[in-house]
Amino acid sequence: MIAFTANGGAVAIVAVLLITYLVHLGHSPVLAATLAGLLGVLSVTGRLVTTGLQTRLPAALIAAAIFALQGVAVLLLPLVGRSVAGAIGAVLLFGLGFGIASITLPHLLVGRYGTTAYASLAGRIAIFSVADKALAPLGAVALAQAVGYGWVMGAVAAACGIAAFALLAYHRLGFRQASNQEGLS
Repeated sequence: MIAFTANGGAVAIVAVLLITYLVHLGHSPVLAATLAGLLGVLSVTGRLVTTGLQTRLPAALIAAAIFALQGVAVLLLPLVGRSVAGAIGAVLLFGLGFGIASITLPHLLVGRYGTTAYASLAGRIAIFSVADKALAPLGAVALAQAVGYGWVMGAVAAACGIAAFALLAYHRLGFRQASNQEGLS
């Protein structure tokens, strides 16, 4: 729940504020809108990459790596985002994580708890995730008005980091549970 709520809020903030922030960095509204439009295309790319990697690596680790990459990308945006190439690079890196949660969460829930518990668990997680996706951009706008967009990007990076660490912990906990159960049988 922590991983997907934190990442959902981060993604919602970027989706809502990216155009405004890119214009704030000095880009034209047309370029800013074009770059924001790449997020949709990149979500498909990220999903394809994730699906392909899931045959070789655990889904939680793939998502954790992508969420961490999103955090790095959003930290780079204030530093390199004034140039067109820098803005494109940061948006491309962040955009790869768009849509990853929608394919990873069901995979993890079914893998750990089975299909019987899936609906109730997904519903419980959705309560927090949907609320966060609605409220996070409002908080981000208030933060941007109070202290600037750099702090917003830092908060988004922190949320991505929290999401990545939560998935790493989820993976490690699942590994230990499986190892303990094997030792008992």
